Amino acid sequence: MADSTSGPIAALRALVDGSVGLAKQVIGILIGNDRLQEQGKAQVDKAEAEKDVAKKEAEAEKARAEAKTQEARQKAAQES
Repeated sequence: MADSTSGPIAALRALVDGSVGLAKQVIGILIGNDRLQEQGKAQVDKAEAEKDVAKKEAEAEKARAEAKTQEARQKAAQES
């Protein structure tokens, strides 16, 4: 069962966080606020890391499903 920190929800959250971070960077540049610009960069970097995590979690889920399928196949072969 997926929770709010994995899979598609995490990917969506990463996308939103990245967009907000990018907006902060642009606003920081426009108003000359280095601190806001740095906060935005950090938020974009965090979003990229979260996106990588979501991708790896999706790959792990796929692998678990494949293993479960193969286990069922093995069990069926043993019973026949």
